[in-house]
Amino acid sequence: MSRGDSQRVQQRLAREFVDAKLKKINWLSCLYQWLQTNFVNQIMFKNKPKVLGQLLKTHAEGEVYIPTELEAMMLEDARYLIRERYDNRIGINDLQALISKSKTSLKKSLLQMTDLESQIKLKQLPNSWKFTRPFSMLFKLLETLFQVIISNTASLIYGCCIMSMYQNAGLIGLVYPFSIFGYALLEETRPRKEFWRFLGVYTTGLLIFKFILNLSIMQGILDSDGFKKVNGYAKLGIYTFDNMDDIFHYMLPEILIMALIILNEI
Repeated sequence: MSRGDSQRVQQRLAREFVDAKLKKINWLSCLYQWLQTNFVNQIMFKNKPKVLGQLLKTHAEGEVYIPTELEAMMLEDARYLIRERYDNRIGINDLQALISKSKTSLKKSLLQMTDLESQIKLKQLPNSWKFTRPFSMLFKLLETLFQVIISNTASLIYGCCIMSMYQNAGLIGLVYPFSIFGYALLEETRPRKEFWRFLGVYTTGLLIFKFILNLSIMQGILDSDGFKKVNGYAKLGIYTFDNMDDIFHYMLPEILIMALIILNEI
């Protein structure tokens, strides 16, 4: 077995070992892993040159899965321990025997043919053990919640746009569903920056328009028979309120849209 083949087998063993250990971590770590895997866009938070270089290398080899921080840490610990055990002449012979055995035993994985899982406990993975401690994991979960919001700002913006349409119930709210269902959701990837710029400009204008219409100096125009007739026929979606609480709730969808658009640009 060549050194390159040995390293590939060690890599496979490390991956199987990590998958097995992830099933035995505490419930806080399980929650962290579940949130990271299902709701966080991992590539958005990989900004270290070394990590990006490794991802580029693995992607070039056909491996497109991006591990979470916990998985990457466990992989690093596992690789070190497996390298110590198999990165020598005797170890290479053991690996070669494992490969031969795995060809005849289709029901068992490569890891199950070794004693790695039973011999190496989580405590022997120093960085992983420290990372998964409850106190440390509480801070990691808070960080994960923020990452979930950042990763799903587009979906949150779409939800707020629908809420704005429901709140306005008129022509001024129709721009949002046309924008979302007529363009944004038809894009294979995230919409281009021009879409978010348009949405931000329109929402800013709508906020200013709503605020001006709710000023006391506009009351005479809004109470006029002409405006009532136009608003009744055209269904503009313009409403006025007497107190700040009602005005705030009336403008809340647009305020959330603007906040999330700013967050989306991070």
